[in-house]
Amino acid sequence: MVIRRHGDPGVLERADMPTPRAGSGEVLIRVRAVSVNVFLDVANRAGRVPFARYDFPHILGSEHAGEVVEYGPDTDAKFPIGSRVVVHNAISCGSCKPCSDGRAESCANLNLVGVTRPGAYAQFTVVPAINLRPLPQHVSFVEAAAMSVNGPLATVQLTDADVRAGDTVLVQGAASSTGTMSAVVARALGCRVFGTTRSPSKLAELQRLELFDAVLDSSEPGVLNQIRERSSGGVDIVVDNVGSPELWKLTMGALAPRGRVVSSGAMFGGKVELNLAALYLASQRVIGVRSANEASRALFWQLVEDHQLRPVIDSTFPLDAVADAHRRLEAMSNVGRVVIEVASS
Repeated sequence: MVIRRHGDPGVLERADMPTPRAGSGEVLIRVRAVSVNVFLDVANRAGRVPFARYDFPHILGSEHAGEVVEYGPDTDAKFPIGSRVVVHNAISCGSCKPCSDGRAESCANLNLVGVTRPGAYAQFTVVPAINLRPLPQHVSFVEAAAMSVNGPLATVQLTDADVRAGDTVLVQGAASSTGTMSAVVARALGCRVFGTTRSPSKLAELQRLELFDAVLDSSEPGVLNQIRERSSGGVDIVVDNVGSPELWKLTMGALAPRGRVVSSGAMFGGKVELNLAALYLASQRVIGVRSANEASRALFWQLVEDHQLRPVIDSTFPLDAVADAHRRLEAMSNVGRVVIEVASS
């Protein structure tokens, strides 16, 4: 499925494209499942990703899992042909200072599958061989695609915030795919987890998931007092990927002394008010996290093995219906991940 111009979901169309060829250090992957990312896919389709670089026709799709088909020349064949793998979607240069420091998520020359190179709304992708990780036996392709980015991201958010077992974590916008994944990882790390949403229907669905110790309506006037009461004065960590100015007031108000706020993306905002005097007096921290790194990916997939972690899957669509998947995300109807299944050939 390609786009030949930016626009609404109707610009996604079926096309026959040549099978890509793996070069040196690369591997050809048969795609089995690909997540639909609200920014890297949906906003990208609409032309709202400022760092996107590609020519038309372009194949979207970043977060995917599949099988090893073929290695390029002079490539270390780490996994046998046919191996089930998950693909790390970010391709770093490996030579800048952040890369040398083990923080490749801050690489100045970062490339992304589906954003600066052809993506995974297709039967095949070509990616660097070092971007592969074997799938645990109990993890399906759909589950792997759903967790490939959000799982390691939630892990690095929490570890950068110095998470400890017994901490209380508040997840703002808990019904999103990143929100549900943050809850999954936080529980695996031994935390109490609160979640917020503004949707009554999503509130009921989140409560049924049994991921959260409490799910609260962030639009209710008394929600801040409820959070403080349930957390004995404030939460240790807030995961706020939303960036809404109104929600930010709740984020900072709910934070305990020495508490930490961590944010990635800020999908609905970007500019918020910050009371530096209050931050200083309470020894609090605000942390921005761009994406995962190798350490967080290793820790996350170990948690998957140790705790049999599963993502929250909202729905799956066939590749031909990817436009409908985009519409579901644009309507904000989802609770958890929307995933595309790519049929075998």
